[in-house]
Amino acid sequence: MKTKISLFSIFMLFMFFQATAQKKPLTHDVYDDWKSLQSTTISNDGNWTAYRISPQVGDGILEIKSLTNNKTYTIDRVGRYSFSKNSDFVVATVSPEYEKEHALKLKKTASAKMPKDSLFIVNLKSGEIKKIARVKNYQLSSESTEWIAWSHETPEEEKAKKEEGEKSEEAKKPKSKSKGTELVLYNMVSGNESRFEGVVEYELTEKGNYLYFEKDEADSLNPAGVFAFNTKSGKEVTLNSGLKDYKKLTTTEDGEQLVFFATNSDKKDDQYFSLMHWKAGSNEAKIIADTTTAGVPNNWMVSDNSNLRFSESGKRLYFGTAPRPVKYAYEEDSTMLDSERPAVDVWSYNDPYIQPMQKLRANRDKNKTYDVMMDLKSMKMVQLGTPYLENIYIDAENDRDFVLATDDQSYRVQSTWDTQQPRDYYKVDVNTGKAKLLMQAGRGFMSLSPEGNYLTWYDPEVENWFVMDVATETTRNLTEGIDVSFANELHDSPSMAGSYGSAGWSEKDAAFFVNDRFDIWKVDPKGKVAPENVTNGFGRKSNISFRYQSLNRDDKFISMKAPVLLSATHEWTMQDGFYTANLSKAANPTKVVMEDVSFGRLIKAEDSDRVIFTKSTYEDFGELYVANSYKMDGLKKLTNVGAQEDPYNWGTAELIQFNSLEDGEEMQAILYKPENFDPNKKYPMIVYFYERRTNSLHSHPSPAPSASTINIPYYVSNDYLVLVPDIKYQLGYPGPSAYNHVVPAANAVVNMGFVDKSKMAIQGQSWGGYQVAYLVTKTNMFAAGGAGAPVVNMTSAYGGVRWGSGMSRMFQYEKTQSRLGGTLWETPSRYIDNSPLFRMDEVNTPLFIMHNDEDGSVPWYQGIEYYMALRRLQKPSWLVVYNGEDHNLVQRKNRKDLSIRMGQFFDHYLKGAPMPEWMANGLPATLKGRTLGYELVDETNSTVEGEGASLMKEKTKGNN
Repeated sequence: MKTKISLFSIFMLFMFFQATAQKKPLTHDVYDDWKSLQSTTISNDGNWTAYRISPQVGDGILEIKSLTNNKTYTIDRVGRYSFSKNSDFVVATVSPEYEKEHALKLKKTASAKMPKDSLFIVNLKSGEIKKIARVKNYQLSSESTEWIAWSHETPEEEKAKKEEGEKSEEAKKPKSKSKGTELVLYNMVSGNESRFEGVVEYELTEKGNYLYFEKDEADSLNPAGVFAFNTKSGKEVTLNSGLKDYKKLTTTEDGEQLVFFATNSDKKDDQYFSLMHWKAGSNEAKIIADTTTAGVPNNWMVSDNSNLRFSESGKRLYFGTAPRPVKYAYEEDSTMLDSERPAVDVWSYNDPYIQPMQKLRANRDKNKTYDVMMDLKSMKMVQLGTPYLENIYIDAENDRDFVLATDDQSYRVQSTWDTQQPRDYYKVDVNTGKAKLLMQAGRGFMSLSPEGNYLTWYDPEVENWFVMDVATETTRNLTEGIDVSFANELHDSPSMAGSYGSAGWSEKDAAFFVNDRFDIWKVDPKGKVAPENVTNGFGRKSNISFRYQSLNRDDKFISMKAPVLLSATHEWTMQDGFYTANLSKAANPTKVVMEDVSFGRLIKAEDSDRVIFTKSTYEDFGELYVANSYKMDGLKKLTNVGAQEDPYNWGTAELIQFNSLEDGEEMQAILYKPENFDPNKKYPMIVYFYERRTNSLHSHPSPAPSASTINIPYYVSNDYLVLVPDIKYQLGYPGPSAYNHVVPAANAVVNMGFVDKSKMAIQGQSWGGYQVAYLVTKTNMFAAGGAGAPVVNMTSAYGGVRWGSGMSRMFQYEKTQSRLGGTLWETPSRYIDNSPLFRMDEVNTPLFIMHNDEDGSVPWYQGIEYYMALRRLQKPSWLVVYNGEDHNLVQRKNRKDLSIRMGQFFDHYLKGAPMPEWMANGLPATLKGRTLGYELVDETNSTVEGEGASLMKEKTKGNN
């Protein structure tokens, strides 16, 4: 019997290797059609789920699947979609066919003749689908079971006439000046509809009781105006008409009130807006605020740049005011030509922000508004924000007597070198506008409790949580004396460590819940009851991190009466799952599920216990599942998108251990192997790294063109091993820290016996790119390196600017990721010792560098410094620059190009593949846009040839 089992096992193993051997490797051609699962949702009654299955390029599908029977609706090319409140309908926008649209674009078809989106309304009970052509957008009432509104595109024939200038008799008639289009209000239950012409903006209320809309001026008989349509009575009311411009229609939650901005001026540079208000039952909208209103500061105005917000009760309105524009005599001087005006930037040492930040903030600062509260009963207006108190935090859900405000203006200069800048906190009386200082130079972020009784914050300087009683303004340390840290225990930079966050409050602000690394603590804001570890220390004992999960979006409190759901992640094995716990007292949580997978967020039906979620591993696609409740009963798999992977050699992922050379601490790395892995074979290996990454063990990446780093599925499928080690950093020594983790991690795999140690490479982007550049100055163990956007000279980078944010780069080196912990003049040796540029002569590793000419994070000149040094030393190196691209590639065409070039580079150095033309002979500027140089060349006859030789090759053998 044992012999039979053994023979059967051998046969099955043979069949397995036969099956995997027949699987093909991934190629760059698979990217466009590779599908993902998107926009998963569940209907309110829990009886339906919907999701999109979309390729990276091309037409996707929407599947609407019954969770109670076998009924499924499939609609092609869906973008946005929504379930109705009663779960009887699905509304979806349907895009034109990708291939047809692409063909028309190639023919340079006029925009008027391009196909437009359609709208589908699916009746889930009858299966009937109503289709509406040329729809611009739609609004579906979130609290109504009947009403939907949509806006049409300009009629095709009308737009074509305008664009082509037809001179027919019809075209000679006076044309409407309106830029508006047709608006349709439709009752999904009765099928009745109402149509309104020339609409430019509309707002369908949440309850569906009103449709508000704005029309612009069509002609002298049809002026611009704002209108209300009562869906119950079917009557239309003119709220205001005859003014030049209207903006930002905003309603209360019950739909019974409307506010909007209006002006009678058409001078864009000199417009003063009024704020108008209408309440159901009124004949017309009335001005409630303008430049003459009591409470508006002198020489200020109501600002149409501000947001309009009603409080949840509808008793208050929040908007903004701003100083009137000031015109300087110099800018108004008409005696000067533009060519005579100096173009100059003045950088002052005491500017709050440096000039690049000022430029990026210019429009925001120009349009800055200051918050106002208006009591809609008394119509009293109170100015809350001022130029000296810019940031007001409005809680629109509650009509409290105060709001919280912050001011950081005194500390802005230091943001140049420290992003953890303090701020002053104030309590502002909404009845008077008076501000009272609560905390000066606070480092934490204050948060108000749901009932408004307390303010809580974490102070990173002392690594404790604090509470302030709003009524008495007394402050208490909530976590002092607790024998665990509430600061990030893995924090390894010179900045202050952040917290693990808070979970929320119990009802009536009775208890506040905060997280440590593993467990959840209940603390009494009054200090009368001692802090209690409500997960009973089980998390720390088990190495499991517990976090509270709210399944109902409207929940304001954590229940103390019934068990709540906790997410659970094992920090060493990376198992993922859920537990339940009663947070009213200390007790071990109860396991619901714990698996070697990664669970996606649980989405619960609003009116049912049913939940949907995804779960994945590296091997298994993150399919959608449904369960009858969070207890995972009635578990059922809903999708099979992962079937697209079956023809391909995929791979596996596992955790391995290694010891840091720094202090001997046991660390972890992820090792990815091909699906047909043979332990007796010698594989090439690429090591990729960026901080700590092992928590991504069970993520399931898709084959996709690269924005900057290696696509792991592509390389693994093509018979590479990929290693991703965690790195722990020592203050002041980021380069050595990388060496002390990457090198032993790679050697740990080499010692397993299946890696060709002469065919290993490293690759990283940004911070990872820097570490690649550093490592190749310290070791020759890697046959090739790929460095994306690397800093190589910390002395020059230190004084530079992050052009994407306009910030000085000083903070990067002193406080955060670069971890040097001091200024250039305090610790110059650290800057030099950690800078690869000063040891370029020690590099013997061929390098593939990407650095783009509009990189807003790492200055492009760093890539140039790197390339110039390597070029001067005649080290094999290639710098790839994508024009107009930022730190990571955005344009898909460039991502595809990078993927191909990086793959060819590693294939050459790790697999012995021939060099491509662009590596062997370069790509001269005269050939830019004419050839890509992907084709492989015979290196035995290859020399570094000039442009003429390349052109001759192009003619004789062809190119892509």
